[in-house]
Amino acid sequence: MGTEESRKLYSPNNAARALDVSRSKIYDLMKNGALRFVTIGSDRRIPADEIQRIASEGATAKAA
Repeated sequence: MGTEESRKLYSPNNAARALDVSRSKIYDLMKNGALRFVTIGSDRRIPADEIQRIASEGATAKAA
């Protein structure tokens, strides 16, 4: 990914599309800490580098 692409933020819907998973799976991953996100007001956004990390490494639930 280029510099400009690495600064992009994805909505949970777009992240789900990019990773070919359900939107509820994205929210589950955010809830259990396996997917890093930022909050802007009341909206959650996932950085492009996090999408790339999940796509290449996969996601595992963090220990509670």
